[in-house]
Amino acid sequence: NFEVNALMGPGVDPHTYKSKTSEMKTMMNADAIVYNGIHFEANLIDAITEISKNGFVISLGDIVPEKRLRKTIEFGSAYDPHFWHDVNLFATSIELAGQQFSMKFPESKSYIDSATNSYTKSLYKLENNVQTEIAKIPDSSRVLITAHDAFGYYGRAFGIQVKGVQGISTASDISIRGITELTDFIVSRKIPSIFVENSVSQKNIKSVMEGCKAKGLKLKIGGTLYSDGLGDPLSGAETYIKMIKKNTSTIVSALSK
Repeated sequence: NFEVNALMGPGVDPHTYKSKTSEMKTMMNADAIVYNGIHFEANLIDAITEISKNGFVISLGDIVPEKRLRKTIEFGSAYDPHFWHDVNLFATSIELAGQQFSMKFPESKSYIDSATNSYTKSLYKLENNVQTEIAKIPDSSRVLITAHDAFGYYGRAFGIQVKGVQGISTASDISIRGITELTDFIVSRKIPSIFVENSVSQKNIKSVMEGCKAKGLKLKIGGTLYSDGLGDPLSGAETYIKMIKKNTSTIVSALSK
């Protein structure tokens, strides 16, 4: 059996997260470290690189096929790091990580292989479930507008156009021109709802809503989406599968009206 410790709790923004000394000790003493990668945990990169010289470290985003990653010009890497919102791609990363764990811990190979197989099966089932749900949204309303551009993989995988008020990193700024262009787009498409995120400030969302109101469109908040992390135990989004399901039901119920 493996004891699992999560470094970042619910509602933490990994883009801007800084670790405490005690957490660094935990990482240095770990038998294995699994992290997202693709520059997502920007402030931990130096520490993780150092530990990886002698330790067993897996970056999920860096073991999946590069051709399946979304290119971007506005992040600290050449790719968008939010790849887990594409359930199929996340399942691929789990399968590949499982293979590496089996090689590293051969005495636990049968347990690791069985757990990997069981979990990825449930992920492929989840993928089908999301496709069925998204199909309920009318074509004209199939536009997801969120606080920052974290849902590009989700949109690509499930056929929904995505626009973020901010860029891919929550540390990026938004211009007045950017807000004006976005409000024009929302009004022209008569999009009913915009979504807030559990780890991102709502300030920019409010600016967009005010801009739409001034142009005669009452834009509603469609609910909270979990973009950069899971929810707390009471959120119904405290595991990966529950988080994807919760995001999907929030999106579908807000855009199907």
